Amino acid sequence: MKIFHLLAEAAAGGVERQLVRLSGVLQRAGIEQRAMFTHNPALANKLSHHNVETVEMEFPSRFAFLDRRRINAVIRRFAPDMVISWTPDVAVMVQKDNLVHLGRLGTVFDHEALLNKCHHLFTPAQSRGDAAMVAGWSVQQVHVLPHLPMTDEELAAAKPLNRKQVYTPPTAKLIFTSMRLTKKAGLETLLDAVARLSGYYLWIAGDGADREALEAAAHERGVKPRVRFLGWQDNLAPYLAACDVFVYPARQEDVGDAIAEAWAAGAPVIAADSLGPGLLIKHKENGLLVPVDDAISMAEAIKWLSADTDLAKRLTAAGAKAFAENLAMDKVAPQYLDLVKKLTGRTI
Repeated sequence: MKIFHLLAEAAAGGVERQLVRLSGVLQRAGIEQRAMFTHNPALANKLSHHNVETVEMEFPSRFAFLDRRRINAVIRRFAPDMVISWTPDVAVMVQKDNLVHLGRLGTVFDHEALLNKCHHLFTPAQSRGDAAMVAGWSVQQVHVLPHLPMTDEELAAAKPLNRKQVYTPPTAKLIFTSMRLTKKAGLETLLDAVARLSGYYLWIAGDGADREALEAAAHERGVKPRVRFLGWQDNLAPYLAACDVFVYPARQEDVGDAIAEAWAAGAPVIAADSLGPGLLIKHKENGLLVPVDDAISMAEAIKWLSADTDLAKRLTAAGAKAFAENLAMDKVAPQYLDLVKKLTGRTI
């Protein structure tokens, strides 16, 4: 069996992380793969470890009217059983021909671009799938699958990051969060909470359009000396292992992969009660939930969890159990392989 991956975005992000993890799953199943994307040596190197041949493209090119022809020529030469389009901008370029075209539904609005361009969609959020079906996709075409989690190799190799590397006192209470830095991230709420907590440090992994504004917000609140903006990090496990608590303040979030990664790495979790985290976390059982945009409640939860080590241990153990039972690689990877077999009609 052959699978062709198509991706346009050159910037690092969660889509690339999922592509790399899925390529590993497919490699272990003996599936031949090729990937085509814009210039990204780091991604090419990661995929090479999974024996994925890569093809670099310029997209959109100086002669954009030829892009469709170039992309489909590469696909036809490889003759895959399935094309997986990871971003909608390139999905619209693929000719269906005699292959299965599977598109990733990254946001609730992507289905508009993908309609009539893909045979099927996969998405990590039921809410996105529901929106696609309301827009005209059938229930047989929309497949909701959890994000692929950190591998056992990633977790086993992870050691707590030395705090000195990011200028953080070894005895300070450390909060960690990881998210795309946009207006819906809710990071202002977390910054307000940190402003109420004396001596706590905050590490923020991630990047996005509003990073500069958020750094200014940290300065305005007087917490900039205790906040570290770390940029995008491929492997979160060392940061999660180093922190005292993982806090996820997103005000609009329909998936819970950040929660799952924290559970996998053994960090106690506090999250704003938005859709995705709210579906995963059982309050006071495997994590703590606080109201969205409530800095006072968030600060109190952080103080409570920091002071009550028994509670932190119970939440950490329960989170690890929830991850192992439902979200670990051995539970999620077979769902992707089953979908590939179902859609292609081929055995693996």
